[in-house]
Amino acid sequence: MKRVLLLFLALALGVTLTACKEDEEVEEIVHEVPKEISVNLQELQYAEYLTLNNPVVTITVEGLGDIVIQLFPGVAPITVDNFLKYVADGDYDDNLFHRVVNGFVIQGGQLESPECNIPGEMLSNDFDNELMHYRGVISMARVGDDYGSANSQFFIVQQTSTYLDEEYATFGGVVAGFNVLDYIASMQASNGEYPYTPVVITSITVDLNGYVALDRVCVEED
Repeated sequence: MKRVLLLFLALALGVTLTACKEDEEVEEIVHEVPKEISVNLQELQYAEYLTLNNPVVTITVEGLGDIVIQLFPGVAPITVDNFLKYVADGDYDDNLFHRVVNGFVIQGGQLESPECNIPGEMLSNDFDNELMHYRGVISMARVGDDYGSANSQFFIVQQTSTYLDEEYATFGGVVAGFNVLDYIASMQASNGEYPYTPVVITSITVDLNGYVALDRVCVEED
C-alpha cells in the first residue's frame, strides 16, 4: 500500500519515474504553507469545551506540518473512542485527506475495511450534541441519510457551516495548525473535490492526558 501511495504521489508531483538522461531536470511542486498565527484559545467559538483533561491528537501532514486537535469526550464519547481506536491501531498512518473543498471542509480517514459503524451522536439521531460546526471543529462523515453509518472517515471544518449541526457528529476542535488546515483546503482541484496533489497523513499521534478510551460501540446489523 505504501509503495503504491508513493508511486501515486510521485506521479502527481510530476516526478519522472522512467529512465532519464543525465541532463534532464525534474521539477517538483514545493508547498509553501503560511506561517502559523498565534491563536488565543479563549477566543475560539468552542472554547467552553477545552480542558486540560481532554485527549489531544496531532495530525502530521507530509511536507505541510501539523494540525493539533483537542477531542471532547464530554460531547460525543462513542465517536471519540472510535477515533482514538483507529489512531492507536495506526490505521490512519500513510492515509490521505482525500476530499478538500475550499471554504468548507477537508476530509480524511478513508479505509478499505473500517472496523464497524457507530451510532451517530447528533441531534437528528436523538443525541444531545450542542457543539456546532464552527471553523476548526472535527466531525464524522457518514453515508447518505443513514445516521448509524459513521466509521473511519472524518472531516475538519474550514469555514463555519452550522447547517450541518443536526446531521453530523462533532467531537473536537483544532487548537493549532489553522494555517495547515487552510492550505490543504486551498489545494482543491479545479475539476473536483479532491486535492490537485495527494495530501498524505503520515501519522496521527495522541496524548490521552489521563483519559481512558473504551471499546467501540458498533451499530447492530439487522
